[in-house]
Amino acid sequence: MFKEKLRTQILGGCLQDYKNHLSGLYKGFYITLDGLQGQYLVKVSINPANDADMAALISFLDNHKLNQKKLINAVTGSHSISLTIKMPSLGKNIPDTINRIVDPVIDYLISYTFTSGCSECGSTMDQIDCFEINGGHYFLCNTCKDKIHVSLQTSQQEIQSKKSSLVAGLVGAFLGSLIGAALWILIYKLGYIAGIAGAVTAICAMKGYTILGGHLDKKGVIGSVIIMFIAIFFANKMSWSWDAYSALKDYGWTFTDVYKELGYILEETDLVGSYYGELVIGYILTIACSAKSIINAFRESTGSYSIKKVN
Repeated sequence: MFKEKLRTQILGGCLQDYKNHLSGLYKGFYITLDGLQGQYLVKVSINPANDADMAALISFLDNHKLNQKKLINAVTGSHSISLTIKMPSLGKNIPDTINRIVDPVIDYLISYTFTSGCSECGSTMDQIDCFEINGGHYFLCNTCKDKIHVSLQTSQQEIQSKKSSLVAGLVGAFLGSLIGAALWILIYKLGYIAGIAGAVTAICAMKGYTILGGHLDKKGVIGSVIIMFIAIFFANKMSWSWDAYSALKDYGWTFTDVYKELGYILEETDLVGSYYGELVIGYILTIACSAKSIINAFRESTGSYSIKKVN
């Protein structure tokens, strides 16, 4: 996750690098650090002596956030603190930024005799290990890990038992895709090919499927993605037809005529390659921008989950 030189400067080099996150014990506290789209999420497992300690901690974190511009958010749970830190623009500033935000929190916890254990139940008596659950990282005792595992299994069974209405869902996906297609045309009119418009098409299609289909299951995700590609095809054709119409309207062509005869117009103007080249680029950009959303939607639609111990 970090070059070794940077890792050794972060929290005294106490956290081990596991490629996709850092985790370990720092000054007696279990800590994980994940990178999330321009941010770092630092989770600290805590065990307060009483509720009054938590109230004072929340007040401290509120003030700390005011004093640290890179600290975007600070959230407390019963046995954890989550600190969201904006990534510095320069890599060399990463250790200083993290240390400046996390160290005062750890010092506060030590001063007020907090301890560290399981981030779910607070236990300090059982063995505590770091587990990766659906991409996130948590220090847990085996009892809490087993409870979470059972909860994920139950949720998976419930999700897989739900069925959607395919026809109604596809209608909803089509209607939703129109929003993304309209955005595609608008951005194209500005002279750009934007994968973000394709991503919006995918998200709106899946949302539309969910609304009218009742539930976004596996066939709903697949159907929504197919509709996304179809919508982009016609949005691209509509965009080119609009440009052609602007050039031919003075010769008596209507927009309908241009749309129907676009293939002929492209051949006559030797623009067939450019047309399909832009369509392919659009598809590539769309896949790049929407892949994560589609994969997450597919995973959620099947209720799939992952849980494993970090070695």
